[in-house]
Amino acid sequence: MLSVIVAHAVQLTGTDGGAIYEYDAASQTFVLVATHEMEPELVEALRAHPPRFGEGTVGRAAASRQPVQIADILEEGTYDDRLRELFGRHGLRARLAVPLMRDEEIVGALVVRRKLPGPFSPELTDLLQNFATQSVVAIQNARLFREIEDKR
Repeated sequence: MLSVIVAHAVQLTGTDGGAIYEYDAASQTFVLVATHEMEPELVEALRAHPPRFGEGTVGRAAASRQPVQIADILEEGTYDDRLRELFGRHGLRARLAVPLMRDEEIVGALVVRRKLPGPFSPELTDLLQNFATQSVVAIQNARLFREIEDKR
């Protein structure tokens, strides 16, 4: 279900790829749980080094409870050096992260990426934010399903 959500987010925004992260409050990290149009090397790197609360695009979006974007990942100081180089190799330049919230609780984050540098329009940001709000229900249902399976 989460893969469908991220695929629709990418399609709706006309971007080149995306991901959904779930927030793990115990470790204060964001676990990559679904991707769309992402190379295996990127997925491995993001799973090996999950974003922390308050850090990176995902962590800052969650901490501020607002969308965070990077208009050009390749600009010095805009992104973690290790990941900036990796994203650059794959031609990814712009990134938009939207926090997934349930009431005031952080559930995760929805991220879209684009090969063209430049800011995301306010309309596109609003669209992704509205889509993210609707996605929280599906993520909560997936969590509950996992808990039920674990108890069996």
